[in-house]
Amino acid sequence: MLNLNEDALKAAIVKDAAEQLLGDGDDLSMLVTKEVRARVDRIFADTAGAQIQAAIDEAIQTGFDREYQRVTAFGHPDGEKTSIRAELEKIVSGYWQTKVDPRSGTPSQSYNAVTRAEYLMTTICAKDFTETMKQSALSVTGALKDGLRNQLALVMDEILNDLFRVKSLQDQGKVKKPF
Repeated sequence: MLNLNEDALKAAIVKDAAEQLLGDGDDLSMLVTKEVRARVDRIFADTAGAQIQAAIDEAIQTGFDREYQRVTAFGHPDGEKTSIRAELEKIVSGYWQTKVDPRSGTPSQSYNAVTRAEYLMTTICAKDFTETMKQSALSVTGALKDGLRNQLALVMDEILNDLFRVKSLQDQGKVKKPF
């Protein structure tokens, strides 16, 4: 009977497998190294990209909200402290609140001036209304023209029948009427 040491046998198998994989495995070692580097680079790029984007977003947000005060050419404070965000808001709301001539849209201080927002909405609605009215007028005019043509044809047919007592080919239904 053979006396085998299982632990020694397992250790020998593992050692032999490791030798086969790593002993002549410079290729395997290089593949593992390349894969590890690629994964580290990918993780770094993702993490660094996210952190860089967060830092940029924070810098922009902070830049828009940071207070500053205008100064004169001599370096003396000029006006109240403000921020870029507040100035942009003032400019944008001022643009829409500016009074303009209701016919031309140019800035005006006349008594009948409207805000630029009202002027723009009126212009958009007027264009839409004009197009709709134009289409409706064309439809009504076309229907009127067709109705007049049919009515005129009926009246002309009656007049011709009263004038000439002869049955024509059209009267007999052998030729199509041109109307």
